Amino acid sequence: MNLKREEQQKSIDAYRSQHVYTALLSQVAIEFYKRIVLNSLTKDGIEYHHVFSGKDAVDRLLSVLRIHDRLEALQVGCALRHQGFFHDVNYEPFFIDSQHELYEFRDLTVKDDQVFTDLQSSELPNGIYTDLTDCYSPTCTSDNLCYSWSCLRKKEEDTRLWSQSVPENIVEATLPEERKRQECIYELIYTEQDFVRDLLYVHDFWVDPLLSKDIIDHKQEFVDQVFFNIEDIRLANTALAQSLEARQSEKYLVSSIGDVMLEHVCNFQPFVDYGAHQVIGKFHFELEKKRNHLFAQFVEETERKPESRRLELNGYLTKPTTRLGRYNLLLREILKRTPDDNPDKETIPQIMEIITRYLTQVNIEAGKCENYFNLQQIGERLEFKTPSDYVDLKLEKPGRQLLMKGRMKRKGNSSSEASDLQVFLFDHYLVFAKIKYEDHLEWYRTYKRPIPLELLSIHVSNGTNTRQKRASSILPYSRSTTMNNVAPRPSTSENFPATATTPPAKPNSLSISFTHHGRKGTPTFTLFTSASSIQQIWIKKILDQKQLITERNSIFSILPLVQNHFITSNRVNNTVMMEDGRILVAADQGVYITTTTIAAEKKNNAIMTRIIHIEKVSQIELMPESQLLVLADKTLWTFPLEILSQSVSQQRGRSVSQNTTFFHVGECLGKTLVCVVKTNTLSPTTIRVLEPVVMDENKKTKSMFSLKRLVRGGPIGLKPYKDLYLPSEALSINLLKSKMCISSPKEIGVVDMKNLGVQALLDPEDEELSFVINRQDVHPVTIYRIQFAEYLVCYNEFAFFVDQRGRFIKSRPRIDWEGAPDSFALSYPYILAFEPDFIEIRSVHTGELEQVIRGKNIRCTSTNTHNTILQGAMDDPENEGYQLIFQLDGIVKKDPEPY
Repeated sequence: MNLKREEQQKSIDAYRSQHVYTALLSQVAIEFYKRIVLNSLTKDGIEYHHVFSGKDAVDRLLSVLRIHDRLEALQVGCALRHQGFFHDVNYEPFFIDSQHELYEFRDLTVKDDQVFTDLQSSELPNGIYTDLTDCYSPTCTSDNLCYSWSCLRKKEEDTRLWSQSVPENIVEATLPEERKRQECIYELIYTEQDFVRDLLYVHDFWVDPLLSKDIIDHKQEFVDQVFFNIEDIRLANTALAQSLEARQSEKYLVSSIGDVMLEHVCNFQPFVDYGAHQVIGKFHFELEKKRNHLFAQFVEETERKPESRRLELNGYLTKPTTRLGRYNLLLREILKRTPDDNPDKETIPQIMEIITRYLTQVNIEAGKCENYFNLQQIGERLEFKTPSDYVDLKLEKPGRQLLMKGRMKRKGNSSSEASDLQVFLFDHYLVFAKIKYEDHLEWYRTYKRPIPLELLSIHVSNGTNTRQKRASSILPYSRSTTMNNVAPRPSTSENFPATATTPPAKPNSLSISFTHHGRKGTPTFTLFTSASSIQQIWIKKILDQKQLITERNSIFSILPLVQNHFITSNRVNNTVMMEDGRILVAADQGVYITTTTIAAEKKNNAIMTRIIHIEKVSQIELMPESQLLVLADKTLWTFPLEILSQSVSQQRGRSVSQNTTFFHVGECLGKTLVCVVKTNTLSPTTIRVLEPVVMDENKKTKSMFSLKRLVRGGPIGLKPYKDLYLPSEALSINLLKSKMCISSPKEIGVVDMKNLGVQALLDPEDEELSFVINRQDVHPVTIYRIQFAEYLVCYNEFAFFVDQRGRFIKSRPRIDWEGAPDSFALSYPYILAFEPDFIEIRSVHTGELEQVIRGKNIRCTSTNTHNTILQGAMDDPENEGYQLIFQLDGIVKKDPEPY
């Protein structure tokens, strides 16, 4: 697939090149600008971002120019570099066809690392490359060039040599290998002198004038930001240069330099600090140059002075970092030619190891600093379209990362910048924003609500088969992974077919479609990149980060229990795990039981047997040593436990209640109670509380206080305990130690089971609860007791904590659900919210989204959802038309965070 895509891209490039007049540097520059791919590459131990190699540049120029002569392409590249279209990362005045030489476009920071936007004519090189024209001069050939400056093939060479600095008789008396060693030592010394001289130039021609003249208002702050601790580097390296000069002056042949370097290398820490801060200094320098005309004029005048040697300030500001990387190159050449009996043979490797550690530090700290600075800038310049779109991105959180940023277009065939969107890929969110410019800075306004990566799926059209199902990348259940206690894996398919909401794209489409799942999500929308390579980078970055989140945040995995048995028309509504390992299943077509324990089964092919032939079974409850309660088509039935034995023929049940919406079994006041919720004409809701009792032979009853104390073998009855009448519909019931909590569409009522007193759970006088009391479009679902006098109240849009008086607890987090959950489960310290498309798992203590498990038609089938084994059902992704009954197994045990 990748090979085919590359061939298609080559065909497109060849077609586009036919419409490029290769003699015009401006047209060549535009096409080269579009085709070159920027990467993060390393040179001399220093990592550079958004750069390209000289070899890649020549390769792209060959395709643009439609030639095979690499030397010709190299000369065109020299012409582009000469006009400042791009430059060497070290600002060296060369363009070399090498994989090891790195280059970057000018003003890359201003372009926000997006190099595939439309270029302004003022930014383009100007000129005609005569070798590629139908030249009017017959003498203008590759061997005999005309007057055009682009024909010049000049290369500056440094001719400073040790052999030219010592008497000729010394050179002649020196062995060839030692002569090479002396040349390397000489290069180390004179390049150190040059480096110190360059730093002195920066101080004398830049720092001092900026501090002494009224060029910048905030002069001290600006100098500190741009030049940072370059003065510390100058002082340290001045001492090193003086020591090297002293060693060189002792005799014509320098015996060793390792001891001198080893003495001073410990003072190189300022290099690390400077390298980390360099990106910030460059940003402030470029910004001030755009805002301050007086400063821009000062820069232009200073850079034209002979002392600058035609080198921009940026070239000098990068010298400390590049100098640190060059030390090991110079020392390595000296080491190669050093005799074994020379002390440098031992000291130079030690020095190189120390410098390597410094270089590693530079790369790490520079990456951290650049990431922190970018996050800070985005946080300051990002605003949200509406208050409802606001998301606390927590960009200042330690460890937060900006993985990628760039521009995409809302219209694939548009060249207008008005259709551009800035896209930010963080390690936890994907953000789309419109761009506006103020005071030479980009400001951002969200285009869509930021999308959590756990709730994001992406796809593209391959333009060949739009009838395929969409390959979602958002953590679908996978049997092969969950069976090994690994969280569900995202799809890694290279083909992302279009959805029904996206029109079929043309072949080689550059589109990416984004879907934000959940209640706060938006319909699928499509954006366009400017090149297939950029499209693939975006897709890979997003999928890789989603996979990383899956592996890092896996708390629960899906353990399949029953597969290939229940078709989707026979909906599974409730499951009960028996003590012996068998499973009871309530479905639309009856009650089923596994013939053997799940643990004894392999490959999840448990055989199910229907034990109760009754339609529309919505709820079951197994009361050990007592009876089986079954709610079917609004009728509550009770069956003896003998029905669970496969050797016993089917027995008839006894009707307990009619017009029953649901029932709840729990303990309150030390008793096991069965709460039956009914509807009738007298009251919208009647809750009949029944108590299981044992019937003796004389038909006398004995109240039972615990299910565990039921008498085995005795007939069990349900004795009416109390009746409650509610003026509104009951949605769920929770039994506490002495209270019954009843969730209704508008509030949660608390019934004192001792005196049947009723009061609202939430204190209406608490202004902190106005966000829920004043809302008529939300309803409570359930409540959990987390610890003494702290209760987690779960609504269909949010959850929050209240104390025993029903007052909002400010110190505890409010949780806003991404989805629209219809059921919940508590597995401390996590709260699980179930909605048809995914399970949302959050920390009880922080409210943070910890994990999302995707699926289709997901539902919680466990009756008891408080710190117990949790089971559920969903459409089986591996067997279309069937349902999967699964169990959520904890695979990561995280210590609860302190209160």
